[in-house]
This record gives sequence, structure tokens and C-alpha cells, in this order.
Amino acid sequence: MFIIGVLNSNIDSTNDNRNYVIDANEIFDALKQAKILEAEHEQQYQLTAIILHWQRLSRVQLAVQHYVSTKYFKEIIVWNNNPEINLTLNEISTNSQSNGLIRIINSKANVNDEAKYQACAEAKTLVCFYADDDWNTSHYLRTLIASFRSDPNVLHSATNLVTYYNNMLWTFMDSRIDLHAGFSWIGCGSLFLREHAQRHHQLLRMNLRNNPELFAFSDLFFSIWLNDIPSQMIVDLVPLPKHINESDMPFSSTKNFYSLQHASSVLAIRKLEYALRLNQLTTNASFPRKQNRRFPYSTKSPSSKDDFIFYSNVLPIDIENIPFDITLDSDRATYRNVPLGPNYTHFVNYNTLKAVDNNEQTCWRPNGFVKKGDFFAIDFLRIQSHTVFSLIIGHSEQLQSSLKMRVSFDGIWWISHRSFKHFFMNGNRMPTTNFQRFVIDSRQFPSELQSFRYVVFNATQASNEPFQVCDAQIINSFNVNRK
Repeated sequence: MFIIGVLNSNIDSTNDNRNYVIDANEIFDALKQAKILEAEHEQQYQLTAIILHWQRLSRVQLAVQHYVSTKYFKEIIVWNNNPEINLTLNEISTNSQSNGLIRIINSKANVNDEAKYQACAEAKTLVCFYADDDWNTSHYLRTLIASFRSDPNVLHSATNLVTYYNNMLWTFMDSRIDLHAGFSWIGCGSLFLREHAQRHHQLLRMNLRNNPELFAFSDLFFSIWLNDIPSQMIVDLVPLPKHINESDMPFSSTKNFYSLQHASSVLAIRKLEYALRLNQLTTNASFPRKQNRRFPYSTKSPSSKDDFIFYSNVLPIDIENIPFDITLDSDRATYRNVPLGPNYTHFVNYNTLKAVDNNEQTCWRPNGFVKKGDFFAIDFLRIQSHTVFSLIIGHSEQLQSSLKMRVSFDGIWWISHRSFKHFFMNGNRMPTTNFQRFVIDSRQFPSELQSFRYVVFNATQASNEPFQVCDAQIINSFNVNRK
């Protein structure tokens, strides 16, 4: 007998705790439909990579070379922000076969951050990828793309753990006016819809007519004005090598940078809160009120091999219950509000990266006891068959045995089976710790469930201890008997 249901969620569309008994034929039909939808999303949400050029040509060349080699992108737009240079294709690419992918836009002026959104507005595809030319995104690009396609109406980004926690602090919630905004920098790698960039371009012109000096700080408005919490992956950032002969004056060294940055952050939330409170829906470029996300808020990290995402609904900060008053909190998303205190210290030591860093001595361990409905899960990026993976668990056998394991084709509907229970009864005790290692081989599942994309471990009851996951890995069948 198979049981299908949905997980607890803070999003209305999935806030449904009903369970249904289904048979094998219905599962096969659902799998077939999920595979079709997955293929349609890959075709529908094709990607354009956006690269900004200012003075570091070698970085642009490296980025173009990398994006071409991945074969993920249908188009690469290089926006030249330096009006003193007329950038040409010959300066960027040495591979004539890839020249058809590359389009250069030479700007008549340096429009700073706004260039990202202007370039995306010109894209031929529905989706844009952007990363600053400082960062090597190769070790999380695949997972970031898969994350986006699973929930395309949300901004998806990657950042380091300090910035992630800081961004969580910069959250604004007020259900009375449909305010549910969050901040994310997009420069370490991000994916967003072209229509969101186009609308942002319009919103800037509507709302900053009296503040033209703030157009250069477009990033500080973008995620807030989407009025939804960004989906952010915590990653280890790797800088690209610097060319010894290239110099670049950072944007932060320009006159009045920090005062204008602060003013932009304050104005972003003030404009959004004011429009929502007055229910301003007078133009096509109005601020969105409704969340169109598919999944609940989560904290997550990609594996070191970029082949799966480890995630949980147990956030380091209870963002939904942070009180907000515009008269007191308009400067919340500024550097007057930075990470401090024991909760932040705990997060630095026990965040989701610790479950996927190939170090069994480090663990993801949320700062709080498990509540009913809490879960941790793995997204294998697409529906796959015969998946074999391992978990090293640091919490007690009692807690682990109380969890309900389920699989899903789409991350919304979850299927359980009584045979899943025995996978928690064959853990191997680690010799140097008190941890247990479980190898879960989907070839041992019922045939109807040997293909899936997601697996979740869901708390069906509260516990007096936290989750603790110290390692998660995909392993191949050749290694199963040797480990």
C-alpha cells in the first residue's frame, strides 16, 4: 500500500495535510506526467548568461569560456559598461563555433548595477543567469539551475554563509498588507525571470524619478521589490584569479557610496510598504502582492560535486515572526543590522554546508529541538532511477526511527511505503564517533518507486533533541558493499 500526501508548508497552495491511498498504476502515471513536465520546464526555461564588462577583460574572457563549455546557455550577453571602449567579439572569444551564442552590447554610459537588468531585458530566453566576474560558479551552477527550474517564479541565488545569515535578517513580513519581502545579493550567481528584470526596469523609472543617483544601486531594490523570499543556497565561494596587468577601481570607492547605499536600502522597503498599504495597482509595473512560489522557505546547500541539494525547512532565523513596523524598521536591510550573538555563532558552525563538505566530523545541526513537521531532504536535481546514497546521522536512533521517509517526483506530493521503515534498522555505527551511517539503495524500493527526484525525512512528532546530519553523499552501486 502506498500513501501519498504533502508536507506541512507555510505557502497556502500546499498547506494541505491530507493523505491518500493510491495504487501502483496511479504512481506510474504520476511518474510519467512528472517526467514530461520536467522536460517541458527544461525547454521552457532556457538560459541567457549575463556578463558585465568594465575594465577586466581577462575575467570576461574566462566567464565566456566557462559558460560556453557548460552548454547550459542558449545565449551569452556581454554588456560593456565602459563607454571608452568598443568591445568586439574578437576580443572576447577565440572559438568561432561559439560566436553565434555571444552578443555584445556597448553601453553609451556606465550604468553600474542597472546594466544587469537592462541586459536581461534584452535576452532571447525567459531566464537570465548573472554572476560578478569575481567568482568561479562552476561548483554550484548545475544545482542552482535545477533549483530555479523547480520553482521559477522565485529569485534563486548563491552566497556564503555570513551573507546568507545577514540576508535572512533583512526580511520584512506583514500579512495585513501582503508584505513578504527578503533580500539577496545576486553577484555570486543568480537566476531570475526576464519578465522580473523588465518589470524592475520599469519600477526603477517610476519610483526613482526624484533620485536618479540611486539607479546605480539597482541590486538593493531588485530582490525587495519582488516581494518574495529569495531561494538562497549557502556555498563556499571561490574567487577567479586576477590578471596581474589589470586594475579596477571598485564601485565602493566612488564618492558617497556608503551613504547612497544606505539610502537605497531604506527607500526600497519604504516604497514597497507604502504601495502595498495603499493597495496601489494603477499601472502594469506595480509591485506584486501574491507569492507564486511552489515550495516553503528552506535553507540549503549543494553537494561538493554539484550533483544534489541538501535542504531543510528548519531555518536559522524564524523570519515569519520577526515583527515589522515601517516607522521603526525601515533601516533593517542596512549594515546597521549585521549578524551577532550566539545564534549566529551556532549557525556558522552547524549550517547545511556541514552536511555536504565530505567531512564526517562536521555536522548540520539546527539550533533548536525538532518540532512536528520539521524535515531534511535531498533534491537529486531531476528524476533518476536506481539512486544509491548514504547519510551519516548524529542524532539518536530514537529520533531517526521516528522519522517518516518519503519520495517525490516533484517536491510537492510525497509518497511513503511501509518497506521504507527497514532502512532505518540497518545503520552501521561509525568506529570513531557515536554516529550511524545508513546506505539507502532505491533498487530495494518497490518497483513503482525506484525512480524519483526528492527524498525527505519528516518528523511526525516533536523531539527533545535537534536534527544532526554529518554527511550526505551519492554513491554508486560498485561501492555499496565496500563501505
